[in-house]
Amino acid sequence: PIQLVQYTITVAPAGKIPSGKTEIPFELSLRPRGSKILYETYHGVFVNIQYVIRCDIKRNFLAKDVSRSLEFMVEDKAPLQKEIREPHKTVNFKIMPESLQNIRDRASVPRFCITGKIDSVICKLSEPLTGEVVIERCETAIKSIELQLVRVETCGCAEGYSRD
Repeated sequence: PIQLVQYTITVAPAGKIPSGKTEIPFELSLRPRGSKILYETYHGVFVNIQYVIRCDIKRNFLAKDVSRSLEFMVEDKAPLQKEIREPHKTVNFKIMPESLQNIRDRASVPRFCITGKIDSVICKLSEPLTGEVVIERCETAIKSIELQLVRVETCGCAEGYSRD
């Protein structure tokens, strides 16, 4: 892993902290090391970009030290300018027995027609993905409807591209 940022600050000097609730405010600015740049939080198959804050509490020699880590998300607001130029593109879809893939016995699939739309193919992490599903017709009763969001990650290298 390549470490892009590491800061260490002391928020309370050595001494005694009274029992009970003690709030110690702190502030850290995220700035990259040297010529590196900071990227948004990303969890992928081949690439993982994460930001973690860790608190270490040193205690006396009779008690064990306490350490806790917490991941936080970083989202870059700069791409908003690009988004203004790109219109929100609505995607319509239609699902029928003829459009299904990997079906062994097509004759056993009841006749149906499902249409819908995804409101925009540009989706911010901080906003929901929206759209609609319309059951136009179906020969049999429907017990449930599930929507599945699948992310495909493509990683390029000298040998070609890998998709997972």
